[in-house]
Amino acid sequence: NASAWLAVTQESAPLDSRLFYDASSSKSLKVSSGLLEILPKKSPFQDGLYKTCAVVGNGGILRNSSCGSKIDEHEFVIRFNLPSMDFPDDVGRKTNIATVNPSILNTRFRGLVGRRLPFVKAASSYGKTWFLIPAFSFPGLSEVSYRAFYALEDAGSQSHVIFFHPQYLSALSKYWRDRGFHVYRLSSGFILVNAALELCQHVTLYGFWPFSLHPDGYSLPHHYYDNVLPKKSIHNMPKEFAYYVDMHFHGVLQLHVGQC
Repeated sequence: NASAWLAVTQESAPLDSRLFYDASSSKSLKVSSGLLEILPKKSPFQDGLYKTCAVVGNGGILRNSSCGSKIDEHEFVIRFNLPSMDFPDDVGRKTNIATVNPSILNTRFRGLVGRRLPFVKAASSYGKTWFLIPAFSFPGLSEVSYRAFYALEDAGSQSHVIFFHPQYLSALSKYWRDRGFHVYRLSSGFILVNAALELCQHVTLYGFWPFSLHPDGYSLPHHYYDNVLPKKSIHNMPKEFAYYVDMHFHGVLQLHVGQC
């Protein structure tokens, strides 16, 4: 039930209830009054289905794709991990949700300890956006996630930080595990593709291509904005991609590969 449970809210996490970390389910966090006051009263995704949604991965296949205008035509656009917006002709400008892993806050923005302006400036490049952070997946990542919330609030940003509900992440992981997909962690992309299928009437994926060669045979950078390879991954991107292909051929979503 992504419309109600994708994000932690005052409705789904009342005062003194407990949030169980989805990656460490034996540990939990008691909802304090301080946490409650930074949560939205209700889910921002409960006002009915979006007609068309674009889920935009960061794959190098977007480089020189000219897909920007097609992406921006969608009613709702989802992006991942504060990607570069310096390629508008290929990736568009519109963003409604952008995920932010706490690891990015720690590495790119030094945990938001001290100067927070670099994060605020980076966030401003997405316009009015929901920044969705998995603050309750692992113990120890909540504080930096709260600092991201306060950084934008203190700067008077039109954008807001919200947090993945660990119960939604646990339920989604169990759903796919029960269907034979065993992996240490589902990727942010896979999680939000699933959420989009609940929130949107029509879903199109762009930039999902986990291979170093274009379908036409030439080499691709790892991301559309750089060629920095991932560390040893805890995700299984080719397997996730196989599910996208299966969904495409069953008419569940549209997987766009190549030029627009």
